[in-house]
Amino acid sequence: MRLSGAIQDKAKVLVKSAWVTMGLPFTAPMVDEKREGIIDVEALLIITFLLMERDRMVTDVPAWIIRFGDLMNHQKLKTLVTLIPGKHKHAISEKLAWGSFGVAPGAFRKLFGIKEIAHKEILDSVESRISRLNSPAHAAQSSIMLRNRLLYGTGFRADLITVSHIMNLRMSGREFADLLSTNSSTVSRILSDLRACRFLDRNNERTDLKDPYPGMFLSAQSIWNLCEILDAEEFRSGELKRTTYNGLNFKHDRFGMQIAEVR
Repeated sequence: MRLSGAIQDKAKVLVKSAWVTMGLPFTAPMVDEKREGIIDVEALLIITFLLMERDRMVTDVPAWIIRFGDLMNHQKLKTLVTLIPGKHKHAISEKLAWGSFGVAPGAFRKLFGIKEIAHKEILDSVESRISRLNSPAHAAQSSIMLRNRLLYGTGFRADLITVSHIMNLRMSGREFADLLSTNSSTVSRILSDLRACRFLDRNNERTDLKDPYPGMFLSAQSIWNLCEILDAEEFRSGELKRTTYNGLNFKHDRFGMQIAEVR
């Protein structure tokens, strides 16, 4: 499954820009989250796997996973993988079988069913990329999600606090759970704690919101939209394609909105 030329080119630039924000040394402009929106770390990984080709991503993303592994929410990643439609999940599995991901940490390999690979040439290639990555502390200056995970840990509490930086959020517990790819009971407990200490008001809004963010640049919604776009690009019927694009929800997905505008 592949996007048509202009859409593919736009998507690749946006993905590289998101990774620059996360600390990878691509020659692409960094996403300014204060202007474009917040990037969800695990959603970015899945989006990357869906779009990945045999280029620098194959060595640089495994290098990032190794260096930033302690800041990844594996439970969220597991949930996202479970929810991906079958044919797209299969496509991801095929791409992750490419050699370099076999050097990723065991927890990541187990999640995706990747065999460990210890070929010296591959190890040396990934190791050389690791040395060029920004440190987690440096990347946290541009990614609010990474910054909050350094502050509060890699659980859903940190991510809910991250999302609460969005202005005029107005979300229910169920909507928070969907956006964060977790269950409602987890979100309910966290929301109760945050309201109890008056971090949030009774409407789940920040009581003292400073330096707000405009929304999400890339979130779980971006994954579902991209899967729909990938399917639509295979349709022969122009009407079916238009219907699919018109039905996409870009409320938490500026990434998807920008690639859809190219068609």
